Amino acid sequence: MATGLFSSSRAKKRNAFLNAPVEDQISEIRSDIAALTKLLSKRGTEASTDVRARAHDARDQAEAGLHDLLSNGEQLLSELRARYASTEKQVRHTVREHPVATLGAAALVGIFVAALMRR
Repeated sequence: MATGLFSSSRAKKRNAFLNAPVEDQISEIRSDIAALTKLLSKRGTEASTDVRARAHDARDQAEAGLHDLLSNGEQLLSELRARYASTEKQVRHTVREHPVATLGAAALVGIFVAALMRR
């Protein structure tokens, strides 16, 4: 066998493996498979832990966003109720002050709606 720049201890191990009895080769292959299985199991566990952490973070963010959305919706609904109550008071006040004008406006709206429905 040539010794030079490209020969290494790996080549020596490979040659030793090929010259070893079959039982020894099978034993070494089994130990390599066991080491590979252990490595894959460790990587799988790490990946699973990472995915769980990311899912937990995403869930926390979604819950925070939902709570913000609900509080903003409740605030908006409260503002709309207040505006509706204020507008209702203004309409009642205007109707009490100007009943004839209110009846005339209602009649005009009725005529306008009837004209639109005929078309």
